[in-house]
Amino acid sequence: MSAELNQADLRALQSLIDWWDQAGVETAPIPASEVRARAPAPQGDQTRPLSVQAGGPASRSGSSSGSGSSDAASPPRATPAAARAAGYGGAAGEDAQEIAAKCATLDDLKAAVEAFEGCPLKATATKAAFARGNPQARVMVIGEAPGREEDREGKPFVGETGQLLDRMLAAIGLDETSAYITNIVFWRPPGNRKPTDAEIEACRPFTERHIELANPDFILLAGGMSAQTLLRQRAGITQLRGKWAELKAGEATIPALPTFHPAFLVRRPQEKAKAWADLLSLKARL
Repeated sequence: MSAELNQADLRALQSLIDWWDQAGVETAPIPASEVRARAPAPQGDQTRPLSVQAGGPASRSGSSSGSGSSDAASPPRATPAAARAAGYGGAAGEDAQEIAAKCATLDDLKAAVEAFEGCPLKATATKAAFARGNPQARVMVIGEAPGREEDREGKPFVGETGQLLDRMLAAIGLDETSAYITNIVFWRPPGNRKPTDAEIEACRPFTERHIELANPDFILLAGGMSAQTLLRQRAGITQLRGKWAELKAGEATIPALPTFHPAFLVRRPQEKAKAWADLLSLKARL
């Protein structure tokens, strides 16, 4: 029989879980009922309440995307359910190419992505991070995969790397009204690991249809993963960056420029000069 945890033990446990979370380590949620049963009654305002997730990994019966405990009591969103009813959604094994091809608008595509069950990453993610910015913009930015903040907010590039991306775009006169931002993978890989080839391929048809429907004038490919996937290249980003390429999207051919991912620039700020040269190349095209 295990000993009861006192308030100091619970604070230490929460501190450890928070540290793991910041480090990108996936931790199992502590059932709220267990915490309530073990935790002594708080005395005064000496301690802050323990923040826990109620229950274990969320099940998905008609839900649009993976959800943590904060969404457990929320009613399912209507849009993905309507997508399934219209034939856009997917159980594992459904043909993503066929589903994506049926999407006539970006709203259709967003609903289809949120309803899709064919990518294993959805099981461990909180939300699908589909896009942010202006879908009518001339410039479309395509990164790699969501991180922790993106998983929480359901939007791409909203964490530290997203703030750097915004500053990079602002330096050439672009913002959310003049750029459209997404990733090739819509769900966060556990621990921010690199997506597997299978996970990338599960999302690829939606990303390619995304480009086709948005129909931008130019595409900025942020990171080696997006450049290699969409340009079908094996070379690394250090070889691909700064070199304009042509990206096929349906009947259109769109100029695409690979550059370093902002996360890479956070780790290696000495490479920012090269990224700046890439941005100036894009600005010249605009």
